Amino acid sequence: MSSLRKILGRFRRAENGSATIEFVILFPMIMSIVLIGFESGYYMIRTVMLERAVDIAVRDVRLGNGRVPSFDELRTAICENGALVENCEDTIQIEMRQVAVAPGGTDVMADRPACIDVTSNEDQRDDTVFDVGQINSMVIVRVCAQQKPFFPTTPMGAGLVKDRNGHFAMTVSTAFVTEPGNRAQTATATAALAQAADTTATQ
Repeated sequence: MSSLRKILGRFRRAENGSATIEFVILFPMIMSIVLIGFESGYYMIRTVMLERAVDIAVRDVRLGNGRVPSFDELRTAICENGALVENCEDTIQIEMRQVAVAPGGTDVMADRPACIDVTSNEDQRDDTVFDVGQINSMVIVRVCAQQKPFFPTTPMGAGLVKDRNGHFAMTVSTAFVTEPGNRAQTATATAALAQAADTTATQ
């Protein structure tokens, strides 16, 4: 019994391995902080890049000089400027709708932006609204990009609301008023084409 007490006493007074114990305790905490910081910074950068891409593309829509882009063209324009948005053209959904300039006109934004199911083969335009508006009308644009966390097991990555495929929704919203000449030129061009078609048909 005395020998056992001596062994326990030496074990209690010994300081060998104390640095290792501190390392084992603190290392996971420090790495968690580092990974959380990286994940939050990466999320912020991707969001800022998507906002910038949407602003550039929407500016071209607002100042289109008579040419209104299609859904596919607008999506391509966003993805060309949306660096760090993974698989951009396959993961983003675009919602563009005209709103009334009156009290309650923005109630259409009460719902969450439409996002796509990346595993579905259906056309993205079937689940959204794409209305470029008329002359001097206010148009709201909302874009949803389905992305995956860089470190999905960190507290930041695990805390994001994700779908069954592990994607979280990264959304961006903006609004603009169409320039008078933009839609007017489009309407004139459309009328001219229709008149030319009618003339050809009568001949």
